[in-house]
Amino acid sequence: MELKDYLRVIRQRWIAIVAAALIGLALAGGFTLLQTPEYQSRSELFVSVKGGSSPTDVIQGNTFAEKRVTSYVSLATSPRVLQAVADELKLTGGMNQLVGKVAATAQAQTVLIDITATDPDPSQAARIANSTARQLITAVNNVEDVTIVRLSVFEEAAPSTSPSSPRVPLNLAIGLALGLLAGIAFAVTRELFDTRLRSQADIERVVSVGILGTFSTDSSLEKAPLVTQHDKFNHRAESFRQLRTHLHFTNLSGGAQTVVVSSSIPGEGKTSTAVNLAIMLAESGAKVLLVDADLRRPRVAKYLGLEGSVGLSGVITNSVALEEAIQSWGPGGQLNVLTSGRSAPNPSELLGSSTMEKLVSRFESEYEVIIIDAPPLLPVTDPAVLGSMASGVLLVVSADGRTHRGELQQAVSDLEAVNARLLGLVVNRVEQTRGSYSYYDYRPETVESGRRGKDKGSRSRRR
Repeated sequence: MELKDYLRVIRQRWIAIVAAALIGLALAGGFTLLQTPEYQSRSELFVSVKGGSSPTDVIQGNTFAEKRVTSYVSLATSPRVLQAVADELKLTGGMNQLVGKVAATAQAQTVLIDITATDPDPSQAARIANSTARQLITAVNNVEDVTIVRLSVFEEAAPSTSPSSPRVPLNLAIGLALGLLAGIAFAVTRELFDTRLRSQADIERVVSVGILGTFSTDSSLEKAPLVTQHDKFNHRAESFRQLRTHLHFTNLSGGAQTVVVSSSIPGEGKTSTAVNLAIMLAESGAKVLLVDADLRRPRVAKYLGLEGSVGLSGVITNSVALEEAIQSWGPGGQLNVLTSGRSAPNPSELLGSSTMEKLVSRFESEYEVIIIDAPPLLPVTDPAVLGSMASGVLLVVSADGRTHRGELQQAVSDLEAVNARLLGLVVNRVEQTRGSYSYYDYRPETVESGRRGKDKGSRSRRR
């Protein structure tokens, strides 16, 4: 993953990252509250050496004192000294009660020794520090020649007014940082193992096929899926006009073009794409035939409000003539529609028959563009078979997470296996962001006369 990929993951999963950070902060706060406050007190000792009469003697004396300091630091926490402190303070736990509570350090390049004691009681901490200093002096006097080396208290310990631990700001900062790191790690791990397609970029990383159209998420499409049921100058309608234009450039051989519209799995929006694309093609003046070849779950008739019992299945089985099965739709009947017909027990055999292949050839002799709404690719083989008969396949992919990378890859592989040409992708349900409107997305306040003029110019350029 590159830096931009990490930034994209953080942007997409920021809620989980923030939640993890807050959990880390809460855990750090809870840990801090459960900790017993500890207080520290410090006493300071001074090591002096009897100096000589000459500068050389003084220097040697200072060097000797600095070397002795290291030994005295070790003696401060020795069992002999700690036991003497426990006896003096009458501690019930003996010297074991002082283990880990007393520390001695030497200040660099000095003859000063710091004795630090830690205890939940600030007064007890001061008493332990002072007692340790006194007992260390006694121990040194017992082993050293006091006429040469002298250890004395420079500063006595005093009870602290504020606890040394827990360090609330530090604990909270660490908890927040660990929470953020855990959240980012979770987001990146989930991204690596999550195979769902959630954006156009995810789809582009899976297959290297051109994207002919992109459509954003719109909750109103459930009730009104046709572009004619909306403002015909809105963003969705213009997106279908752009898809119409891009599809025109895939017709490299010229002549009639048969396009199979399918998807990897059900529910990606292939039927609404096929129907609206056919409407836009008919709107441009082309002679278009829309065929519902999804014999298992036909929906074209329902979308357009047409009779669905007479259609493709009847034509293939020669129970009805093609001319009688085709219905007209739209102003002036500009769009010709062949619905699915009655349900059949063997749809795969019907669609893969030589009769269907001859029927496609007949469609191409009578119409400029044929849009075939086919079933999804993965559940059945019908669309792949139809794709091999047609000019190519238009694959609809939903970018809302319902489709997995493997499903899209398998769908493309199924088409390649039968030598079906993949014309391109239509990315559906893309999350709409600010500034995603195109130049053609006119606003409601635009006057109707201005709209018509712009639309007329747009159509003339497209043709």
